[in-house]
Amino acid sequence: METTTGMAEEAKAGHSARRDRSIKLAVATSFLSKAGTALFQLLSIPVAVRVLSREEFGLYTTVNMTLAMVALLQIGVGPSLAHGLSRAKAKDDSSGARDLASTAFFVMMGMALLAGLILASVLLIVPLPELFGSGFVGKESALRPALWTGLALFLLLFVLNLTERVREGLLESATNNVWGAVGNVLAAIAVGVGIFFVPEVWYLVLAVHGSVVIAKLCNTITLWKKHPDTRPEWTRFRMPVAKHLFTDGLAFSACTLVTGYVEYSFCGWLVGREAGPAATALYGIFVSMTIMQLGFVMMLSTPTWPAVAEALARGDTDWAKRAGKRLYLYGSGFALCSFGGLILLGPLVFSIWLGKDFADTPRTLFACYATYFVAHVWRHLNHAMMIGSGQVGRLARIQFVESALVTLAAIIGLHYGGMGAMLLSMGTVIFAVTGCILPRLVGHGLRMSAREHEPALGVVARS
Repeated sequence: METTTGMAEEAKAGHSARRDRSIKLAVATSFLSKAGTALFQLLSIPVAVRVLSREEFGLYTTVNMTLAMVALLQIGVGPSLAHGLSRAKAKDDSSGARDLASTAFFVMMGMALLAGLILASVLLIVPLPELFGSGFVGKESALRPALWTGLALFLLLFVLNLTERVREGLLESATNNVWGAVGNVLAAIAVGVGIFFVPEVWYLVLAVHGSVVIAKLCNTITLWKKHPDTRPEWTRFRMPVAKHLFTDGLAFSACTLVTGYVEYSFCGWLVGREAGPAATALYGIFVSMTIMQLGFVMMLSTPTWPAVAEALARGDTDWAKRAGKRLYLYGSGFALCSFGGLILLGPLVFSIWLGKDFADTPRTLFACYATYFVAHVWRHLNHAMMIGSGQVGRLARIQFVESALVTLAAIIGLHYGGMGAMLLSMGTVIFAVTGCILPRLVGHGLRMSAREHEPALGVVARS
């Protein structure tokens, strides 16, 4: 009995150490990638504003927000794939892992083709001013080529994004970060060299997102070389697996992609219709700041949730609780530091960073944005732990309610109080809904996982 128990404890300690190493390596390499992303944003945004003018940069922002809607059509297959691979790895189910990888690839190929047909039809049939508002009349010659360029690149990302989810499921997030850093370097070179020779909106879209496509393609090739079992094979396509990925993906979309659509794309569209391209440019800056800052939180959250899923599959609830506590402390601390920095230094930084066009941004607007950002981070931390603990369906139902309320709050806030009231209203709703409900559900999920594995541990002890 003692020998069996000792072997089980030794194996448990080995798996815990491996998860800790994977997270530490992922954080270290992610810092390099995220720091490169932040530096690229800090340098490229003011250059683009000065070369293209604030209004043309507003067009670029409009293109990005529009194409972000494409992400909604991904149906969240990638994260569901990563969760499934984590569990398959914990159970040494190599056949199941092959079925997951191949099925996910062909599902996303089909979704990319469908999304391409739908969006191309919209661009061909609907006049652009009817989509984006009267403020965009006369801007079609700059906007249309950028939209077509971005559409082609985003459809490639449909499939290539799966590579990162596969690596997360295999606890290889560090490799994703390395290729992310390569993409940042390529984008910096493309923007730095080309924007002065081709100062067009479509080129900026190509330089930024085309570089990401190249890096993800290289990541995919190296993954297939290292793990041949992840290469897509049609004979490995399984309809039950496809249905699981699709339905679970719908739930995940509600958790994350719908929030991004509502709070980035839809709200940006609202701002554009209400105040035109110049206001869209300012909102786009706030969106870029959100993505840039959240990237430093995702350094820890991205490798943590697949590791939590694997730990719970192995019955190591104690490790999952420690990982969750570490994630909450780091993410909350970062958000609060950002809150203080935005209020104290925001106006000064904007005037230096972006120039006179943005120098008149009021401090009260920074305070409203900072409140929204803290709520956004707190929700992200709870999303990560809910997904890691296998509660995607429950999370989806709650997130649907929150997203509907956020949409309503954004419309009312923007109409009656402008962008600041909109951001403050959105943050308040997030704190009131998922900010209060999800932490309790995370704790409940961890307790239930511990109870599920108690009998199995008891059998080992009695043997």
